[in-house]
Amino acid sequence: MSALVVVLIGVLGGIAGAIQSGSLGVMEQRVGTLASTFVTYGLGGLAVGLLMAVFGGARFSQLDEIPWWAFSAGIMGLVVVATLGVTISRLGIGAGLTLFTASTLIVGAIIDHYGLMGEARSLDARKLAGFAFVVLGTWLVVGIEA
Repeated sequence: MSALVVVLIGVLGGIAGAIQSGSLGVMEQRVGTLASTFVTYGLGGLAVGLLMAVFGGARFSQLDEIPWWAFSAGIMGLVVVATLGVTISRLGIGAGLTLFTASTLIVGAIIDHYGLMGEARSLDARKLAGFAFVVLGTWLVVGIEA
C-alpha cells in the first residue's frame, strides 16, 4: 500500500472521527453516556458483522496468537466513545477532539519510547519540544482555567 493511500485512509478516519464525535455529543446529551455508547457499539457490531458475512476475512482461529493485553482494545474503545461523548457534549467538537488528540499523542509517544506495544521509538529533544507545543495548543483551544 502506498504512503499516499495510507495518508488518505488516515484523513478519512479523521473525518469519520469528527462526525462520530459530534454524533456522540448529541446522543450523550439526549440519552446519556451508557445508552449512547451502547447504540454506537451495537450499530458498529451489526455493521462489521454484515461486512464479515459479505466479504469474509475473519480469522478467529488465530486469536490465540494475540498477546493477552491486546484484548483490552474493546474496553478501551468503550472508554474512548464514552469520554468523547461526555467531553464533546460539554466542550464542543473542536475542544473535545483537541483534548483527546493531545492525550493520545502524548501517551502514544510514551508507549513508543518504551516499546510497550512493538518497536521502541525514542523520544528526542525535537519530539519533546513538539509535545510542549501540543500541550500549549491544547490549553489555548480548550481554554479551561486551572
